[in-house]
Amino acid sequence: MKKIISICMLVLCMVSLTTYATPEVPKPVSTTKAKVTTYNIRLGYRNLDGSLTTSVSTESPGFTAYNQESGDEYYGENGPSSFGTFLPYQLPGIMTGLPEGTYEFSAERGQGNWTGYGSVTVTLSPEMIGADGYVTVYVPIAWVE
Repeated sequence: MKKIISICMLVLCMVSLTTYATPEVPKPVSTTKAKVTTYNIRLGYRNLDGSLTTSVSTESPGFTAYNQESGDEYYGENGPSSFGTFLPYQLPGIMTGLPEGTYEFSAERGQGNWTGYGSVTVTLSPEMIGADGYVTVYVPIAWVE
C-alpha cells in the first residue's frame, strides 16, 4: 500500500511539473497592414506627349469616378485658377473617401470645349497609396484644339 501511495505521489508530482514547465507559446504579431476601405485620390493629366502633370491650369471643372461594381458615381472638383475666366480651374483634382473598388476616372468638359479627355480604369489597392496618403491617377487628354 505504501508503494502504491508513493507511485501515485510521484505521478502527481510529475504531472504538476510538466504543467508548470511547459512554456507558453507566444501569439504571433501581425505584420500585415490594416485593411484600407476608403481612398483619397489626387487627379492629374496624361498629356498628348505622354508627360504627367498635377499642377496646371485647366478649363475642366473637375473629374468623375464611376465605380464599376456598385454603379456609384463620384465627383471631384479642381481648385480656382489665377487665370480667371479663360482657364478658371487648377489641378490637382481631389476626391476623398472613395470606397475600395474598380473605377473609371475621367475629366469633365469645360465651357470652352477646347480639350477632349479619355478615361482610365483603376482598381484601388493599399499598395497605390503614396507617402502623403493619396493615390495619384492620371486621366489621358485625347485631343486639344
